[in-house]
Amino acid sequence: MRWTKSTIRCIALLGIALVVLTPQRASSQFSDSTIKEINNRLLELHRCREKQSLYVKLRYSDSITIHNQDEAIQKLIIATNKEKVAKNRYQTLSAFSSIMLLLALIL
Repeated sequence: MRWTKSTIRCIALLGIALVVLTPQRASSQFSDSTIKEINNRLLELHRCREKQSLYVKLRYSDSITIHNQDEAIQKLIIATNKEKVAKNRYQTLSAFSSIMLLLALIL
């Protein structure tokens, strides 16, 4: 009698363990919507990475353009400074020659 009670208990515990440990095959809407959301995020990430590679190329070409424009600006600044110096020199020379002409006419 005692043996049958322990056997029944053992079989019952074994049955409960099998039910608990059996993987569940039912899926819920929550997991489906979560998977759909994850897939949408992955697609968005893929699009962003494609845009990022394009932006890296644009950044490189823009940096080259900015560097070239900076060089052109520096050359123009140097040319402008030279023109200012030449203008001042010719103004001084013109004033001196005008004074000399005036003195020559007076004397």
